[in-house]
Amino acid sequence: MRGVVHFSTIYYTVPMIQAYIDESGDMGHGGKYFVLAAAVFTTPESNKIAKRTIHKFQLYLSAHRTRPIAEVKSRNLKFEQRQSLLSRLVKQSGFDIFYLVVDKDHVSLLQQDKPKNLVYNYFAKLLTDQIFAYYYDDFRITFDLRTTSVKSMNSLVDYITINAYTYHNHDCHNIHVEQKDSKLIPNIQIADVIAGTILQAYYKQNRHFLDLIQEHVTFADEFPRFSFSGSLLPSRINLPSTDTASY
Repeated sequence: MRGVVHFSTIYYTVPMIQAYIDESGDMGHGGKYFVLAAAVFTTPESNKIAKRTIHKFQLYLSAHRTRPIAEVKSRNLKFEQRQSLLSRLVKQSGFDIFYLVVDKDHVSLLQQDKPKNLVYNYFAKLLTDQIFAYYYDDFRITFDLRTTSVKSMNSLVDYITINAYTYHNHDCHNIHVEQKDSKLIPNIQIADVIAGTILQAYYKQNRHFLDLIQEHVTFADEFPRFSFSGSLLPSRINLPSTDTASY
């Protein structure tokens, strides 16, 4: 395989693909589904517009509170608020959505109580595989800072970085993978809202909000595809495969 992996800090001065990834649900025994979603911005301008959108929405939510809210969280949004924010986001260009929904009842490694961080890393790879395959450019991939050990954090960053350089032949591009606190990175909050919206849709078996964001959905899949229960995908035809029988 080609390519040299550089793990030093990279400072970018050129446009790049900026992807923000967050989850909804948990990797334990609570609930049936787990969602990993990415909000991807293909231009610096679209990235800035999204940040402004979140900032304005924070001000809107804080209007009738004694203290401003620290961040926009999907779990705290009422129906009308969710509708309002998603409607604003889908009006902008240069914004793509990638997501993977996991039916935990049919993932043997979770049923066997294998290390959750390793399973999470595998699902993160499945999602970022689609991002790296769809674009051919420099990348900054920002995951929400999960509650995990430093060793596990480094494992995720190294795993995704090496995969991009080798499997996807991005050795001529700059790849920077990081984990950041969503309170400090507004566009991670967009990924959180998208992931939470998708999770809610699956539990309610209602495509209302999925239809609202559908125009911006570049990739969507369910895992494991052939034993997934409660599908909400509009079509399963010509989907890139993320299924791996051993999982």
